[in-house]
Amino acid sequence: IFVVTSEWDTQIGKQLRSFDNQEGISLKLVFNSRIFSTGVGMRPAEPCSVSVAATHQLLTNIFEFISIVILSDDRYRKVTGAVVTLKDLEILERCNRENVAALEDIVGTDVYGNPLTDKEGLVESDLRKAGDLWSDHILENARAYIISFVYIVATVVSGYPIATGIAAGAGVPTGSGVYYFTRFIDALIYFFLPQINVIILRLIQRRQLLHRMVCRTVVIGDIPWVAQSAEAFLSKIFACSYSIAGLNVLSANPSDHLVHRMTHRVVRGSLLICGRPDGRLSALTAAESAICLSINQASSIQSLGSTCESMTIGHNPFKLPLTAKGIFLKRFRPLFLCEYLLSEESADHGMDVSVSLRRRQKQQVIATEESTSRLSSDFKQNQDTILDETIRTLQGRSNTQGRDKITPPVPNVGNSTTIMKNDQRGQAKAKHQSSAALLSKYKSLESKAIQKVEHDRLLDESGKLPFAAVLNAAINEKKWSDSARRVFEFLDKDKDALLSLEEFVEGLMQLNSSKGRADLTTLFHQFENDGNGYLTFDQFYKVMTMSSIEIEESLQPSIRDKRGMIQVKPNDEGFFGQGLIQKVKKKTLGHFHVSAGAIKSQNFAQELYESRIASLQRFVAMTVMFHQMGWKVEHFFRKMSLGLMGYRIDRTHSIMRIATTASPVSGADVRDRKRAIFYMRKIHRSVNTISAAWLSYKERKENVQKITALKEE
Repeated sequence: IFVVTSEWDTQIGKQLRSFDNQEGISLKLVFNSRIFSTGVGMRPAEPCSVSVAATHQLLTNIFEFISIVILSDDRYRKVTGAVVTLKDLEILERCNRENVAALEDIVGTDVYGNPLTDKEGLVESDLRKAGDLWSDHILENARAYIISFVYIVATVVSGYPIATGIAAGAGVPTGSGVYYFTRFIDALIYFFLPQINVIILRLIQRRQLLHRMVCRTVVIGDIPWVAQSAEAFLSKIFACSYSIAGLNVLSANPSDHLVHRMTHRVVRGSLLICGRPDGRLSALTAAESAICLSINQASSIQSLGSTCESMTIGHNPFKLPLTAKGIFLKRFRPLFLCEYLLSEESADHGMDVSVSLRRRQKQQVIATEESTSRLSSDFKQNQDTILDETIRTLQGRSNTQGRDKITPPVPNVGNSTTIMKNDQRGQAKAKHQSSAALLSKYKSLESKAIQKVEHDRLLDESGKLPFAAVLNAAINEKKWSDSARRVFEFLDKDKDALLSLEEFVEGLMQLNSSKGRADLTTLFHQFENDGNGYLTFDQFYKVMTMSSIEIEESLQPSIRDKRGMIQVKPNDEGFFGQGLIQKVKKKTLGHFHVSAGAIKSQNFAQELYESRIASLQRFVAMTVMFHQMGWKVEHFFRKMSLGLMGYRIDRTHSIMRIATTASPVSGADVRDRKRAIFYMRKIHRSVNTISAAWLSYKERKENVQKITALKEE
């Protein structure tokens, strides 16, 4: 059992520590606890913002630690089937550190709590302006009520309503028909006075005139944890507000059920705010496109020519046409490889604080048609797998020695993606593009990239799946397997259908000089059969067909230092994937080809960035905006009543910050169960101790008998 608390010394932490420390087993268990502390201390406010962000950050750190421990040992990788790589963690750690500056820009204060002096250009300013706008929506009924009260008191006490007063000032006789008509006009004004005052307020504040004049409803759309946490925060902010300035809060997932649960509730004046993932990243483009479609569906529902007022908070600086406002969070992280390939300049949005990225020259992505011979020669200069290089070397030896040739399959290399600097044919501008446009570009980039046959989608230019391509792929795949089989038989000197470490390393050292002895030894131990020191053909085939990216990840140096401490540094590249680009470019003398696998290799890192970093930024942005809403509404009542009608926005009527789930189990049952588990663990520990002592005694006894027998002989 593990516990996450705001401090180490809490009541629930005390209970957990006592679980392993009953009856004085060991005092050191008090400090060897399973308690994770967010370090935020006591937070008396019921609307949770800082504690939620701190908990999310703590879980990110726990995830990094668990992943690092798994990656530190090849045995852990095999058992867990780990998908995460060290490169992914380095990218996540870099984004995690840069996230501090991003959060400072969102909240408007530095890490020490001091307000930032230069407010111009801060996202915080946009968020507070949006909060002020929505607070005006909420306060319009209260303001109209006050204006109506002043008008009624003034006209009744004076005896001159506005229409009657004008008529009297114009000299209209009191008993004439015109006089009674003016009284009728005043009656209508009294009847519709609240609506008239609301219209006047909207005209003055330049807000939508056709919104319904009722209690407002706010719908929050984002991934589940952001939407639900923001809903709880906003509803608690307005928990103690007056009914005339009340608020209904709902939440939904725009990529899942927002359309089905919320669109039928859309009326004029509904307030919709949705968080958008960073669609500039290839792994998130489709997700942002789906969310934008949901927002457009909700915003297109009209009545009397008006609809809901929708707002988005996201990272991709493209405003949806049907939304009223878009707030864009600045980018403080380096570019990912997909962004680099689309030549998206960070300075276009004033986002990246890295000087190296600001000064980076724009890159052009140009899809070019090249001849098969040129592509084949380029491909031979940039082989992906060990099998490619080994086959080529072995084939050359076969030619000189008169043996049978081992012919590798020719990969499908119809199109390629060539990256050229400062091309004069124009700049590819990716800024301010919708997610749909970016998705189309990434699909085009992917379809034109060099891919291996076994990873190909096998689509022709019409987008169909040709039978000939499938047949050729099957034949080529068979050729790959046959080629690997011949290499395996060539290396297997003792013909036992197993490769020993010496056969694997020495054989490949003779055939393939690109990999050193240490690298080949590392690859062997990662794939050997249950640690018995041999490779089967299937394991050998996996090693030989690993891509260059997978090989690079497998050959990463140990993340533990001499003391056994885990050491992982954040990624220090100018853009994520810079090292890969430089390696490929060096091999091909400047004209390099980026495979779809290279772009997709960062998909998991991009998903980690979205789930751990970008989503946190959107949540914090929503809390800043919602706090501004709640504060302005409360400040209005406090100011208008000279402090008499003020209320606390950090409290609810329940006066309860932690809600516990009702349990039908009594405390006595929990106590008895806890004691039973404790004694059971104690018995198991005793049995293990006795078993270990007996086995040790038995081993010593057998050794003594052997020594005695040897002496007698």
